[in-house]
This record gives sequence, C-alpha cells and structure tokens, in this order.
Amino acid sequence: ARHLYICDFHKNLIQSVRNRRKRKGSDDDGDSPVQDIDTPEVDLYQLQVNTLRRYKRHFKLQTRPGLNKAQLVEIIGCHFRTIPVNEKDTLTYFIYSVKNDKNKSDLKMDSGMH
Repeated sequence: ARHLYICDFHKNLIQSVRNRRKRKGSDDDGDSPVQDIDTPEVDLYQLQVNTLRRYKRHFKLQTRPGLNKAQLVEIIGCHFRTIPVNEKDTLTYFIYSVKNDKNKSDLKMDSGMH
C-alpha cells in the first residue's frame, strides 16, 4: 500500500482545529465569535498583482481602477475574511485529496464518468 504523509504544518493546523473544537464544546456558552485569535492569516502580499486582480474580477469586487498592490491586498483581505468556511468539510476534502493524490479537475472527471 502506498503511504502519503501530511507535512508538519498541515498536521499541526488540523490538530489545532480539533483542539479548538474540544475547548469550544466544553466551556463555551455558544456566543463565541466565529473566528478565533489563533486562526492563521493568509499573507496576500505573497500573491502576484495579476493573481489579486483575477480574484477581484472573479468575485466582482467593486473598486476604482488603477489600484496598487497594497490597496488590492487591503480590499481583497476584507472580502476574503468574510467568506464562510466549513472547517470540517474543508479538512475532510483536503485529506481525501492528499490521500488519493487528486485535485479538483480529477474529481470533476470522476463524477462525470459515473
């Protein structure tokens, strides 16, 4: 059997989510904010300007023309943080994809064949 391993970063990320859920379930009254302090931030400055522009175009974000990279990062960052994420489904999909060495295009082709 072929073994695929998750890198330490993603293993620690998954573990922190599990631990956070245990803490929330045990001592929360249900009024906690959706995003925790230890939620990792995405460094949008690492992306190229063309990638930021494609994101802006994909989500149809209204901006004035001619924005520089810092302005794009600020606008996109605000939008990105508002996107709801189901952590359980996302982690399940990620682990499935890693174990099966698949990506989205593989899944689309598989579902079309059945």
